[in-house]
Amino acid sequence: MTIPELEWRTLTTAVNSIKSPNQFVRKMLFSNREAVATNNIDIGLMSKGREIAPFVKENGEGKMVAGYDESIRTVKPTNMRIKRPFTPSELLYGRRVNTAIYVDSGSQLSAVQRHIARDLQVMSDYVTNGEEYLCCMALQGTISYVNEDQDAFNVAFPRSAGHTVTLSTFWDDATPANVRMEADFFLAKKLLSDAEGLTVTDAIFGEEATATFQELVATGVVKVLDQRHVMAGEVTFIEQFNDDGAIYLGKVFGVRCWAYIRTALVNGVSTSMIRSKYVEFVSVSPTSDRIIYYGSIPDMKLLRGGSVVAERFSKSWEIEDPSSMMSLLHSRPIPVPRKPDATVSMKVVSG
Repeated sequence: MTIPELEWRTLTTAVNSIKSPNQFVRKMLFSNREAVATNNIDIGLMSKGREIAPFVKENGEGKMVAGYDESIRTVKPTNMRIKRPFTPSELLYGRRVNTAIYVDSGSQLSAVQRHIARDLQVMSDYVTNGEEYLCCMALQGTISYVNEDQDAFNVAFPRSAGHTVTLSTFWDDATPANVRMEADFFLAKKLLSDAEGLTVTDAIFGEEATATFQELVATGVVKVLDQRHVMAGEVTFIEQFNDDGAIYLGKVFGVRCWAYIRTALVNGVSTSMIRSKYVEFVSVSPTSDRIIYYGSIPDMKLLRGGSVVAERFSKSWEIEDPSSMMSLLHSRPIPVPRKPDATVSMKVVSG
């Protein structure tokens, strides 16, 4: 039986077409993507001050001014490489739900194809979860992890220290009347406006931050909350994230608020996508300038030591004894906030 779905070109096309759920931060803030043909990636980070245009005398010569301050750093992208075996007994004879017990060769091939597609979806979801985890770390200004082999990876983006805020009066203060949430939101807005000329559009809450926020709403401390009345077009914007693990809380002080309490297993440890005690204040404006780069993937399947310029690469190979077919998925993503000061991380819960 010939199974064209196991050929690397077909597999690679398939994994780059699969749409996985649970990618709220990636879809909202890192929707721009670019695959590159290099092993290293040059990252341009932009900043600009608030200097005014110089005044000159009438009919005087124009003064030279600077543009954006752009620093370049070279990094290697992360490296995700996973594999999964297909055994002939499972491919050929494993009965799936809602399929007939006895099938002809055509039906059998169709079942095999569905099984391969299902496993590719599973593998793709693993990589999507990894990308989402990286995007959430990028909001904090640093992507850092240690893999199972104890290899450390760290990329620090030059975000201003003042954009990591620890409140003096936390939202879980023993006296709720002491909480000044409107001032806290205003501080985040001021930081983004001063640094990048951006407006805070969204606030993403971790688990404990969400619970504390809901308690303040329930007790009436926070009164400016409207889950019903949204601007034209916002309903569609909110609905597009319904399947991505985020819960819309409503609009507070002009900012859309989201609970994002998803976790992921990182080296076997349950890890919050958004830190539990924090709120990440962001702008979804295109001028925030965020992107995910994908490094090239070298593989001997390509002639003369070439590389694949794609977000993901997949292939399979046969193992003779015991007979099986191994499937592999490889991706090298690195999310880049080119304006690192376009986010504010605020610790709002004590402890």
